[in-house]
Amino acid sequence: MSSPPTTNPHSLIGIELARFACTLPILLWHYQHFYYVNGQPVGFETTAQPLYAWLQPFYLHGHLSVQAFWCLSGFIFFWKYAKPVAQGSVPFSKFALLRFSRLYPLHLLTLLIVAVMSWRYEAINASPGFVYPNQDASHFVLQLFMASDWRPGINWSYNGPIWSISVELLVYALFYGLCRLGLTKLWMVLAMIAGSGAVYALKLTPHPVVLCVFFFYLGALTCVAHEAFTQRLSPEAQGPTLKAALALVMAGAALSVIGVLRPMLFVALLMPVAIIGLLHWVQPKSARTQQVILALGNMTYSSYLWHFPLQLLAALVFIHHPADLPAHSPAWLLGYLGLTYTLAALGYRFIESPAQNWIRAQVSLGRARMAT
Repeated sequence: MSSPPTTNPHSLIGIELARFACTLPILLWHYQHFYYVNGQPVGFETTAQPLYAWLQPFYLHGHLSVQAFWCLSGFIFFWKYAKPVAQGSVPFSKFALLRFSRLYPLHLLTLLIVAVMSWRYEAINASPGFVYPNQDASHFVLQLFMASDWRPGINWSYNGPIWSISVELLVYALFYGLCRLGLTKLWMVLAMIAGSGAVYALKLTPHPVVLCVFFFYLGALTCVAHEAFTQRLSPEAQGPTLKAALALVMAGAALSVIGVLRPMLFVALLMPVAIIGLLHWVQPKSARTQQVILALGNMTYSSYLWHFPLQLLAALVFIHHPADLPAHSPAWLLGYLGLTYTLAALGYRFIESPAQNWIRAQVSLGRARMAT
């Protein structure tokens, strides 16, 4: 595998757009939380959610964006880290620091906020929780270490959406270990996809790490395919190739609608084509446009971790009269989306990015002092 490109810092600008696009299905899938009271949906009908006719695929299958995110992560990690890790130029301490500083500060903040609000919700309602039932000390400790979903079984607790990040951490470790062994070739990627796919198909374990491995390495395969697409195909052949791939995706969408193709398999078909297509077509010349797309991509993690605290806050506001919460209103839906993305943008600028830079600076300063 060739070294990651370094000449153009925005060479993955299409990936940033894909990351942002994948946030909306998650936010809409979790919109059902507005109907929850004391851990159970009350008066909830999927078809009664606002703008259902327009947003039906997201309300029904929005959870599959988690698999899409895993695929995007696999692409990015292989593009950025596979060869440097294999060559030993990225020690595990640096790799872990980069992941910790990127993920942990916002996770800790939103965990503490949700814990306080959950305590208040339970104190008023004498209930096991708003949506996620495991609001106890042992699950809190697991959340502190981002290990909430390492154990088998369903362990929903506190800021529940963090589960997919918790599982992905295990795959990060697997990825690093395999790369250090030099296993970055195409055959290794195919073996990981085939092996995890077989484990999932045979139902050998229900642990979500299996699907995470499958989609992560599907992203890695997409990285290899993108390299071949850009380096081995002539510019004249790239357009027709992408159009043929898009036709295949459209056929897959039709098969999915009529129930022949499982939605998850459609996501597995869609993501490689979408990633390569976006990287090929989204290449803005304007620096302003590039900055806007980068800003959208930067909102991804924040929106993922902030939307549930906002839902819990709404539940607390309407806790004495939950039926008054206007979940059926399109205005409430749009307000929820707008507020989530606004908080995500502010959170990245004033919390995520500063905390990430501070942690990395402190570690660098500490190493410099030790060296002297």
